[in-house]
Amino acid sequence: MGINVNEPEAYQESIRKLFPRGSYWDKQFEDTKSDCSLFCKAKSKLLVRIRKSMATLQKESIIQTAENTLDDWERVLLGKGSIGLEISQRRAILGASKAGNINISSIKEIGKMYDVSITKVILPFQPAFFGHSFFGIAPIAGLAAFALIFIYAFLPNEDIREDFEAQIISKFLSNYIMYFIYGGE
Repeated sequence: MGINVNEPEAYQESIRKLFPRGSYWDKQFEDTKSDCSLFCKAKSKLLVRIRKSMATLQKESIIQTAENTLDDWERVLLGKGSIGLEISQRRAILGASKAGNINISSIKEIGKMYDVSITKVILPFQPAFFGHSFFGIAPIAGLAAFALIFIYAFLPNEDIREDFEAQIISKFLSNYIMYFIYGGE
């Protein structure tokens, strides 16, 4: 999917078809210096420029093809940039940031993006709910839940630790308490 950009001559013909039909108009377009011919020529160049801009905007509006706007994508989706990573890694991280469901496989995929080896993920407790509710009586407060997650990993590069942890944490709701244990297991 992309926006095709034709040569100006193709647009000139399309613009010409917008004019009325008849011998008067045919004579106007036969003369390459007539106002009608010059108008079509000028507008066709404008259309080429607009369509090229549209193609660039479309490319930058998709994470998988963005280049110039990666910093902006990272700022909006991640809250900060991924300095020092290659474009393909940055795109992969941004793509993962939009994932809705998180599971052990997706945690390991995020680890791969940062060259971090996830050795074990433990959820020692099931989510616990607190509060009192009675039939027919509205509770004073809503339910509160929390869950613990222990992520064991081997981190070859300490410089990416903060970005890696932020990426994992951003996938979970705020009621998850995460502990990262490095060195394997």
